[in-house]
Amino acid sequence: MAAGKTAQAVEDRSKQSLKIYNKAGKLIVTGELGKGTAAITGLAAGTKVAAGDYKASFSDGTNESDKVDVPVFNVLPAEG
Repeated sequence: MAAGKTAQAVEDRSKQSLKIYNKAGKLIVTGELGKGTAAITGLAAGTKVAAGDYKASFSDGTNESDKVDVPVFNVLPAEG
């Protein structure tokens, strides 16, 4: 391992899905099993999303992690 680098345990997410909730706590999207991603759709290009507007957790279908704030992001224009 290179100097200055630290090893981190990476949790196995192969049997989990990423879930995204809105501010009201309503589940809006569940990502594909094992992918670790989920797409929030329907936002206009240029929208500035604040930290905490959405929350994310991982679930194996039975157990679910604590929800954490999705960080700040801006919606980019569609490529085309």
